[in-house]
Amino acid sequence: MKQKIRPAEEEIGNVAFIFLFVILWYSALLGSVMSGGAGITVILFFVAGLLPVYSAVTMIRRALFYRKQRADAIAYGQSQPGRIQGVVRQDVPYHSGKNRTLRYHRYYYLKVDITDPVTGVTNTIQSQGYRKPIHRYLASEQVRVYTDRSGWKYYLEDFRFKERMSDPGIFDDRPLEFEETMAGNGRVVQIIFVIVFILMILSMFMEGGAL
Repeated sequence: MKQKIRPAEEEIGNVAFIFLFVILWYSALLGSVMSGGAGITVILFFVAGLLPVYSAVTMIRRALFYRKQRADAIAYGQSQPGRIQGVVRQDVPYHSGKNRTLRYHRYYYLKVDITDPVTGVTNTIQSQGYRKPIHRYLASEQVRVYTDRSGWKYYLEDFRFKERMSDPGIFDDRPLEFEETMAGNGRVVQIIFVIVFILMILSMFMEGGAL
């Protein structure tokens, strides 16, 4: 099972949906202009279409920034083998929507033991946060730990993933819990939202052209 599970800060996100939405947005806007639409409304829609573009570009720049930090740690930092001995789940609250509804981002942190080759002392470090329950995909506790030049940040590499999700995992002795990310990471909801929103925009412009 080929996997590339990145920490949350290194994820680019679903920018493909954003760019698809922007393409359809401006296509509909162009159709409105060609059919005679003009004025302040068209300008407002044009400016509004720039907001998701800015959001997508910011997401990409942020992910690339943290990916470069990882690459630098791998190239110039210290490396040693580690053993995953536990996982910590954390629900981080945030407010969403105009009603400021309280929601939660779920993150998974791996606890990894690393042993100093000189002193033999074992320390436990914590990985970056993952949106996916990465521990459910792993077939082995073995991993490689990179420490950046500052000595403060750790990066995990060389995970050994399962061939199939039904294969034995590293924490099968623990009770299962409902994993939102394993249920599609909300992609179905995102697709439905985008389709409905696009249809609303097209319908609005078609009605405006008929008028």
